[in-house]
Amino acid sequence: MGKGRIREEILSRRDKEPEDLRRKKSRKIKKRLFSLEEFKRAHTILFYYSKGSEVETEEMIKEALQKGKRVFLPKVRGREIYLGEIKDLGKDVEKGSFGILEPKGTPKKTTPKGIDLVILPGIAFDLKGKRIGYGKGYYDRFLKELPKKVSFIALAYDFQIVNSLPCKRHDRGVGKVVTERRVLERRR
Repeated sequence: MGKGRIREEILSRRDKEPEDLRRKKSRKIKKRLFSLEEFKRAHTILFYYSKGSEVETEEMIKEALQKGKRVFLPKVRGREIYLGEIKDLGKDVEKGSFGILEPKGTPKKTTPKGIDLVILPGIAFDLKGKRIGYGKGYYDRFLKELPKKVSFIALAYDFQIVNSLPCKRHDRGVGKVVTERRVLERRR
C-alpha cells in the first residue's frame, strides 16, 4: 500500500475517534511520555501544537512549562520550520500556517543546537521507527539539522502503528513512539 492510501485510511480512522476517547488516550500518552528518561532529562523540548484529531499536546506543553522545561514550537514559513520559545501558552501563540497555533512574532532562523528532545506528530509509524507525516516534508528537512544526540519521540494512538511503511531515504525516523498502550522503541 502506498503512502497516500495509508495516510487516507489512518486519518479517516483518527477523525472518527470520539473526542472524549481521544482526550482520555491523550492523557495516558502524556503520562507515558513524562515517565520516559529522555523527557525527564530534557531541558529544552520542541513540541508540536496539536490540531484536529492529533494526540492533544496543550496540557503536555503547559505541564512541561510548569516543570521548568524550555519549550519551543515550530513556526512554518515557506518551506522551512523556524522555532519560537513559549513561556506562556495563553500569550505567546497565534494562529499561523494551516490554522495551527504557532509562536507569535516574526520568525527567526534559530539554531536547534540547544534542543534535547523533539516531540513529533505523524499519521502512521512502523515497528522500525519509520514515520509518515502529512507529506510536505517540513519535519524531514528540519530534523536533518539536529545533532544525532537529540531524541525524537512521536505521539500516536495505538491504531496508528503498522508493521511496515514504505519510506524513502530522506524520511527521518523516530527513536520511540508513545501510544496509550505502549512505548515502541525503534527496531534496527
